[in-house]
Amino acid sequence: MKFSILSSDLQRALARLGGVVPSRSAMPILEHILIDVSRDESGVNTLKLTATDLEITASVSLPLTGDGSIELGKIAAPARRLSDTVRALPDIPLSFSADLATNKIVILTESGEYQLTGELSEEFPAPAEFRTGDKPVQFSIESNVLRGLAAKTSFAVSTDELRPAMLGVLLQLRSNEVRAVATDGHRLVKVVRTGIGAGTDRDVIIPSKALNLLLHGTESAPGKGERKETTGVSIGQSHIRFDMGPSVLISRLIEENYPNYESVIPLDNTKRLIVSRAGILASVRRVALYASSITRQIRLQIAPQGAPLLQVSAEDVDFGGGARETLQCEYEGEPLEIGFNARYVEDLLNHLESDRVVFQLSTPTRAAVVKPHVAAAPQEDEADRAGSEDILMLVMPIRLNS
Repeated sequence: MKFSILSSDLQRALARLGGVVPSRSAMPILEHILIDVSRDESGVNTLKLTATDLEITASVSLPLTGDGSIELGKIAAPARRLSDTVRALPDIPLSFSADLATNKIVILTESGEYQLTGELSEEFPAPAEFRTGDKPVQFSIESNVLRGLAAKTSFAVSTDELRPAMLGVLLQLRSNEVRAVATDGHRLVKVVRTGIGAGTDRDVIIPSKALNLLLHGTESAPGKGERKETTGVSIGQSHIRFDMGPSVLISRLIEENYPNYESVIPLDNTKRLIVSRAGILASVRRVALYASSITRQIRLQIAPQGAPLLQVSAEDVDFGGGARETLQCEYEGEPLEIGFNARYVEDLLNHLESDRVVFQLSTPTRAAVVKPHVAAAPQEDEADRAGSEDILMLVMPIRLNS
């Protein structure tokens, strides 16, 4: 096997696969990347790199030029050493060759030679495929929208192995919208994107690792005048597949029943706090430096008399010290004092994009709903709402120290 490629092109491809390769595995072959040089019927040469941990399989395909210097073949190369080598090189041409009889790999540059030992391609696991007779649900979504759904929900996924359904993001397909939901029992995020339809109703749970890989595998927002990239999504009975141009990601689904999240979203929180998102985020970050390292508790006090003021405070009762800051706000309701975990509040605010946010509150022991604050606008018709996004976040309070 033999081919030539720019180190920068190879590095970008390897970077997309790095998150899939396990750092240590009971199956050493999983610590390798399958390198496949092939030629299709029209004579186009392609380099395909594949990585898997048996739950997730990712691949990247790159076109190859220079027919005279290309020899077809497959070999499994040690992922970490290959990636470290290519990353350490400047942007230069590489000549990559492998002796498939001895599994010896050689990378040549103008001034260097690097030798690796690979494994037989037959030892590398076959990629996950849909079950025989499976009729996958298929739809397309803008890659940047998909990135947004993943980024705005994956941070709230649970890490509790005893609650397997909550180890991923619930994706709900409806006739003209997609909903993404994540919760860890302390906070919840629900994002609804309209204008995307799969032609059928379907609920699936996508592992958080797959979503984090999507954040690296899809393109960033296009610049002005640039074409918007789309991702093809196929959902089978046990797997989901994302086709992102030259990249493909296949993940096993979490086959569990997701909890009824709608039942925990309060509908009668009548107290409304509207405040600058950047302002309260900065205050929470500073005040949290004085919170207990165990509870991370901060206190929000809202006084509606006169010009409404929001006080953010924290006190470390174990080691002494405290901090408080006051912000201007808008408020409707009776005076309220409520406690939250500072990290959870920071996470929610970091994943909202509006200038101002609204906290819908009730009592010190009931969940708070947090949303972007959107100024009132003329009523929209269905065409205007096509492609719109609604986001709702929920955070549970914690009992205040007396």
